[in-house]
Amino acid sequence: MSKPEPSRPSGRPPRRKAERAEATRRTLVRVGRRLFARRGFEAVPQEAIVAAAGVTRGALYHHFDGKRGLFRAVVVDAMQEVHARLARAAAGASHPLEGLERGVRAFVESCADPVYQRVLLVDGPAVLGWHEWRALDLEYGLGLLLRGLRAAAAAGAIAVPDVDTAAHLLAGALIDGAMLVGRDPGAATRRHVLETALRLLRGLSARPRDG
Repeated sequence: MSKPEPSRPSGRPPRRKAERAEATRRTLVRVGRRLFARRGFEAVPQEAIVAAAGVTRGALYHHFDGKRGLFRAVVVDAMQEVHARLARAAAGASHPLEGLERGVRAFVESCADPVYQRVLLVDGPAVLGWHEWRALDLEYGLGLLLRGLRAAAAAGAIAVPDVDTAAHLLAGALIDGAMLVGRDPGAATRRHVLETALRLLRGLSARPRDG
């Protein structure tokens, strides 16, 4: 009589466990984003987060090592969303420089969103610290800007000594502009930031334009 083959552990339970873990993580990010945007980081206790998400405090620490870790994940999530919006705005452009201008416009418009203002521009630098916040912003925004500038340079639309340097300088200007909007989100500030950012961008053009 042959021995029965040893049973093989099914791959489904670990997969279900991973799916549940990811669902918990997404729920915490979604709830954290809503609460942080509405009340601000300091005014949201951990108890409110876990209660709204329907999870334990242990789950919060398991996935994010506490409230600050969750806030960082919310910042990353919001930055990814903003830069996806910029990519969509630039996608339909007929010329690389036009795509860059569309991206700049979409960026300044995004700064007017109350969620982005509170999470990204007000609490983000204060909670994470300027250097960590700026490193994240450059990680998620610089690549998109760099690709646009390289395409514009290849098309002969801009004339700069070094595209990478131009990308860093323009990204720095846009970050500072975003901070201005975060401190004063009025229409006049947004207009001034947008007009100045577009002039800086057009100043790189091989054929400068007015307006």
